[in-house]
Amino acid sequence: MVVVILAVLAAVAIGAYTRQIRNAHKTEVIGDLSSLTLRQKTFFAKSGHYASSTDDVGPGNTYPAMTDLQAAAAPLRWDTTVPAYTLAGQGDAAYFRGGGNVHGFDALQWVPEGGDSWCGYGTISGRGSQSPNGDDDVPPTGDPILDQEFPAATAGPFVARDWFLSYALCDFDFDGVYWAFSTTHNSSSVNYSTDNTGVYQENE
Repeated sequence: MVVVILAVLAAVAIGAYTRQIRNAHKTEVIGDLSSLTLRQKTFFAKSGHYASSTDDVGPGNTYPAMTDLQAAAAPLRWDTTVPAYTLAGQGDAAYFRGGGNVHGFDALQWVPEGGDSWCGYGTISGRGSQSPNGDDDVPPTGDPILDQEFPAATAGPFVARDWFLSYALCDFDFDGVYWAFSTTHNSSSVNYSTDNTGVYQENE
């Protein structure tokens, strides 16, 4: 009986500890995305447009790469010299007005708190649907994060002018299922609810 009671208490304690760790990680990510939003808005005030680190959203478009995080099964240190951070060599293209010199996390001078992360981060921006003849007027479609933040993006008033979306994909228990966090130019909060498609699930 004593052994059974101890086993139950241990299971409860482990569960509580796991939830505490998860909540600490969640708080870190929310703080990181909030600081990234502030950097984006400061950059817009100086440059007249937001910056992009990627031209799409999803596990294949983050820094650090989700494959690297999965392989490490641990937080990764950010390297501010690699092209994925600086976008060195990135030419002018959709979501990259002016090329790499005015885009990337380098242009925003941003790294997560502490300089390493459990999550892959990305930020994407565009001119807005009122911009004539632009190839980055509105967000791309197809990823649940984009569809959740920008429903009917081509007609939404929230992308009539310059816009950005910043996001983090996290897999704190490395089970291959990501937890998505996101925020946009027109939001003062970070969204981390499970999307209704089930692609990104709060299962940590």
